[in-house]
Amino acid sequence: MERKIKTLYVIHHSHTDIGYTDLQERVIDTQVDYIHTVLKMMKQPEYQDFRWNCETLFCVEEFWKEATEEEKEDFCRLASEGKIGISGSYLNFTDLLDCSIADARLAKWKAYFDAHHVPMKTAMIADINGISMGYRDAMLNNGVEFLFTNIHCHHGMYPLYQNQTPYFWENAKGQRMLVWNGEHYNLGNVLGLKPEANNSYMQKMYTGKESGLEAPVEKLHTNLVNYLNECEEQGYHYNFIITSVSGVFSDNAPPAGDILENIQAYNKKYGTETEIRMVSLQELYAAIKDELTDAPVYHGDLTDWWADGVGSTPYAVKHYKEAQHKYHLCERLDKKAGEKYPELWRTAQDNLMLYAEHTWGHSSTITNPYDTMVLNLDIRKNSYASKAHEASAKIMNRIMKEKGDLLRYYNTSGKIRVYPTAKTEGPQAVEFYIETLNMPTAEVRDSEGNVLTCQVSEHPRGRRISFVDTFKPGEPKEYTYARKEAVPEKMNTRQCYMGAERVRDIVNNYDAETYHLPYYYENKYFMLSYRAQEGIQSLIDKRTGKELLGKGEVPFFTPIYQVTELKDHGYLCREYAERSLMGRNIRGAHAKLYCAKLEDIVVEERGPVFTILRLQYTMPGSIYTEVILKFYEEIPRIDFTMHLGKTISMNEENIFLPLSLNFEDSSLYLRKGKEAFRPGIDQLPGTCMEYYMSDDGIAYTSPEGGALIATRDTPLVYMGEMKHHPIVLCDQKEENNQRPIYSWVMNNKWETNFKMDLSGFGEYLYSLWLSNETDPEKAMDELKEKTFDPYVMIIE
Repeated sequence: MERKIKTLYVIHHSHTDIGYTDLQERVIDTQVDYIHTVLKMMKQPEYQDFRWNCETLFCVEEFWKEATEEEKEDFCRLASEGKIGISGSYLNFTDLLDCSIADARLAKWKAYFDAHHVPMKTAMIADINGISMGYRDAMLNNGVEFLFTNIHCHHGMYPLYQNQTPYFWENAKGQRMLVWNGEHYNLGNVLGLKPEANNSYMQKMYTGKESGLEAPVEKLHTNLVNYLNECEEQGYHYNFIITSVSGVFSDNAPPAGDILENIQAYNKKYGTETEIRMVSLQELYAAIKDELTDAPVYHGDLTDWWADGVGSTPYAVKHYKEAQHKYHLCERLDKKAGEKYPELWRTAQDNLMLYAEHTWGHSSTITNPYDTMVLNLDIRKNSYASKAHEASAKIMNRIMKEKGDLLRYYNTSGKIRVYPTAKTEGPQAVEFYIETLNMPTAEVRDSEGNVLTCQVSEHPRGRRISFVDTFKPGEPKEYTYARKEAVPEKMNTRQCYMGAERVRDIVNNYDAETYHLPYYYENKYFMLSYRAQEGIQSLIDKRTGKELLGKGEVPFFTPIYQVTELKDHGYLCREYAERSLMGRNIRGAHAKLYCAKLEDIVVEERGPVFTILRLQYTMPGSIYTEVILKFYEEIPRIDFTMHLGKTISMNEENIFLPLSLNFEDSSLYLRKGKEAFRPGIDQLPGTCMEYYMSDDGIAYTSPEGGALIATRDTPLVYMGEMKHHPIVLCDQKEENNQRPIYSWVMNNKWETNFKMDLSGFGEYLYSLWLSNETDPEKAMDELKEKTFDPYVMIIE
């Protein structure tokens, strides 16, 4: 039978893993050295046909910091000639990526390369098995036309139910890129393109045998024939196929000249069967694009199977999300902040992107959790979030000072200026604190002298003052505040509402609220019912009078702990084996589920602006579990915060908080970037629909009114059943969008480089707003804007 596949295109690269194999700085320096090495190699006659592909622009950027002008010129010349491949992907990211920052960084590189006649129409990703539509759009905005994906099926899977296939990926604006849905980024090593005697874990999986003692060319020929036969037998119909290859079977691998030598030797002997060509990304795109004009067009998210790793470091992710929010808050308070403070601005951007990079820790994090390298990599990774937070905080301090903030918070009377940072108009909660305990209550007046209803609460540094007012975007308001004596509370002995022990448990009209707070809370927007020992019983949307509690294992506001205990499987270590055997499930087949038990309800604060209820739970896996609810009287908003004291364990563990709400004919939306999508529907076929990330949270839209839920520091959500189950890849059915949804607060399910230790104390912040918005994009915009509360400065 005549071979259909006449050409094998080979992309030689080094998979960029900032960490995993060594300290982050060592990896970066090594990647830079590779580019120096390639420039020297390409000056030698025997390497005129050698090609090198820079998998990420980050490595090029780091090279530029130390390169000579001659080296920069050589690099640009070779890239313009198609001998060095340029990838319009900055790094291999998780969906934590701030797509606006990535867009801006790609734009700078595009402008530079355009000026030096270097095309940036191509990009590649390796290892990661999903990228968000926001990252896709950042590439499209900067001229990327072709994306070469090399997805790793470790706890993941490629889309479209089959790899080595093309498609066009189109966004809502009609922009599209050609995508080659490729194989693992070390397929070329398995085939034998790189002469090496070492076995890899993929060798037997792909070839059915261990590495033998065949001559390199014969080994390559045998493996390639078998692989191409398999592809053609399964319907592959193009006259070419693509693989990537590394200098060794490892991440952060070096360039290897003997790959070219092996290819040349193969072509000399077997090139008439199938020719092997080492190419750059630019050359690859030019060679195949005309053959793929009829590729199918798809829309939706290329959902990331590795999003779950974000849940392994909940404390640092919380720090990162606050840093990101603070960065954008600076942007809203001063549109020229980036120009005024360029070094700090760049530091914040660099570190936000580095923390969003997909490598969490050393490859032996689970098997050697005590190892110094493991601990060093963990701390260094966390430092990216911290440096971004520090830079953003410094910018904020400078903005505050420039706008007249006193930077003193001790006076019991003074003047504040409130900056609305949301881009929408409406009533918003305002809060600030005074570092004094001598503030029993307060009076707040606007600039026209009108007294506003306010509430004074305890604060770790003194007292917090809260009120609600209506703001227009970009129009600050000023207020005065002053200390007031509290009105003495005394018992009305003529009214039947409270006994001598001061417990208000009698149904009455004098105080018609306190007596029912142990059982239910009600305002003009919500009615929440609960019982100690029984849990949450009802949450009514008073717009419609209908029940909001959705389906799932437990009702809203109820934490869940799930654990898969380690078993001895007879090979490797238990920590590794148990996690590896889960495949694409997030728990083992013998996992146990524990729903938190509501022990008590404490009415912590009851006032004219808001009411705070403290739900006290007991839950395995923790020494302390509470959910604090804050209901506003004049805003259809509930802030809810989970306080968790997590114990340490080597078992595989998950913590969840349910987010399912019930609206008739509703759709659920998430967003990463600027395109809202319905999980389970608006995705590429064959992608992950077990879990997702979202920039700001989730939106329920329905004709009868919906809701917005901000997941402020827990961006990961899980959908579906809470037990081990067969994995269904996304088939875009409507019912997929109606599954129960949970905030996936933390997990330690990965057996290599994600952290095992989840122990510690933390609070996880959420907000819920009722909304009448039915357009999904506008709903997600509204959610984003509602996460930006007014910013307060004390000016007198």
